[in-house]
Amino acid sequence: MLNDLFASEKMIANVFIDVDSGMHRTGIAPDNSLFNLYVRLNQLQNIHCKGLHIYDGHIRDEHFETRKQKVEASFVAIRSVVEKIIAEGFSSPKIIAGGTPTFTVHALNKEEYCSPGTCLLWDYGYDSILQEQPFEFAAVLLTRVISKPAPGLITTDLGHKSVAAENPISKRIFFLNLFDYNVRSQSEEHLVVEVKDWEKIDVGDVLYGVPYHVCPTVALYDEAVVVENGNVIDKWNVIARKKKITI
Repeated sequence: MLNDLFASEKMIANVFIDVDSGMHRTGIAPDNSLFNLYVRLNQLQNIHCKGLHIYDGHIRDEHFETRKQKVEASFVAIRSVVEKIIAEGFSSPKIIAGGTPTFTVHALNKEEYCSPGTCLLWDYGYDSILQEQPFEFAAVLLTRVISKPAPGLITTDLGHKSVAAENPISKRIFFLNLFDYNVRSQSEEHLVVEVKDWEKIDVGDVLYGVPYHVCPTVALYDEAVVVENGNVIDKWNVIARKKKITI
């Protein structure tokens, strides 16, 4: 279908084959079915198969060597198919591999193109487990204390609508300027936090928080405010916020 569509426009479609390396979410298995598809695509006049796309988002172990071993194990079958493709007379397919957790593993192979994403903004979830990746937090949420409902408790306006809420309650936000606290509850508009220095906190105080999961958090905002050297220099529209994207 894709070949016919591009033929009607007298164009060539550059495509990659999505390979399932163990996540079992999308993609084709790295076996003869992958080899046969690659050969078939290269027989079509208006399709240019540039290579393979391999996302291994299921590999996110804390220890680098464990991650490395799992990546290498998952690539045994893939490399076997690649060798078969080359033996058939085709040039070596370009391989785009990995996400952020396996970025430092795939970066060791100069023949691969890496595709990390989270490291551009970074979040507390990956920062706490990927010790060999020394990235800095680039996306920070600003929230305010809007209530002090009871001694030892403060309420902020950081609800489900403001930060990704799929993780356990203790793993949604990490405050940079608040210490000795525990997140007690969260609702649509509010986040209730138990604190030690309750008397020293005032309604209106600003708190800065790093999301545990920045990817879905970004899509909760219409725009990102860009700050450089303490000054607001720009605002970027968040395209991922839109539910309908036309390309």
